[in-house]
Amino acid sequence: MHPIIFYISGHGFGHSSRMGVVINELLRREPERQIIVKTSAPEWFFREQITGKLSFHHLECDIGVIQSDSLNLDSQASLKAYSDFLANREKVIRNEIKFVREVDPQLIVGDIPPLAFKVAQAAGVPSLAIGNFCWDWIYETYVERYLEYRHIISSIREDYRRADLLLRLPFAGDMSAFPAIRDIPLIARQSHRSPGEVRSLLGLPEGLPLIILSFGGFWLGEEYYRKLSKIDGCIWLASEQVGFNLPSIRNVSREELGKLNLTYPDLVSASDVVITKPGYGILSECVANRTRMLYTSRGEFREYPILVEGSKKYLPSAFISQEKLKSGDFKDELFQLLDKPATFTSLPVNGAETVAEIIEDKRR
Repeated sequence: MHPIIFYISGHGFGHSSRMGVVINELLRREPERQIIVKTSAPEWFFREQITGKLSFHHLECDIGVIQSDSLNLDSQASLKAYSDFLANREKVIRNEIKFVREVDPQLIVGDIPPLAFKVAQAAGVPSLAIGNFCWDWIYETYVERYLEYRHIISSIREDYRRADLLLRLPFAGDMSAFPAIRDIPLIARQSHRSPGEVRSLLGLPEGLPLIILSFGGFWLGEEYYRKLSKIDGCIWLASEQVGFNLPSIRNVSREELGKLNLTYPDLVSASDVVITKPGYGILSECVANRTRMLYTSRGEFREYPILVEGSKKYLPSAFISQEKLKSGDFKDELFQLLDKPATFTSLPVNGAETVAEIIEDKRR
């Protein structure tokens, strides 16, 4: 059986989390299938979520955006970083073409580094793109201010035109650089435990709203949690190591989740509200697990308005400013959101199954 190679953008966890769902579905159908993952995202993220064998290779496939912190980005630095990446990537591409020819894959899947499709075409391997946005669309507004980087857009679009097919997810931006497009349902990590079961495993009481802050490494610190602990009537889940004892704060480490056989989507499902910046990964998990979202702004990221519109359409959701988030002064907005009716608009979340069926059809 020929392997499948996944080239995955390392920017954030959204690309990795949804490709993890796809990989799990492929391995569920064919446990002996060889999966090769190439990405700059951390290996532990894949090992913890994929139930099966995979071969992991650290590779910087693209740049994404350069962030000054978890909530803001630097557009000029992002363009410079990608321009530098382009100047040095021909050696990477040559190495990848050599690797691909040696392993002789059935298919190359890209979410959604341009490099994947240049490598696939040069090696004579079919390619499949999966995503809800593409990097030319993200960078386009930055280039309007920094015209010296116009070559980035043309390079990205040239590579995207090499893809055989794009499977376009919901909450999509303009992806017209791809020559062939097919819309598919949402790909999202789903919990398979009841909220009550998760709370019981974590030793949490019933009856109080459970709130989780999801910012991917945004350090909050002791003083911030002291402020949160003074908000009566709820429990806060902290994913960072909180080395102090505060009422209503429950620290949940990756190690503890592993011991309890729990996943991050289990925490999302058990929570009444996720406080976050909108990204595809967390929005899709809130939709799939029927969890309210309290969101803040995330700087000059073109995907943001589309994701906000998605949250408004499919979830009970509300906005807080970065200033309120950082000060911890959002009690009123939080409880107003908790008081909203639990109305969730249905959205199919069987995108991984759809991808697996398309891959199977291509083998016939």
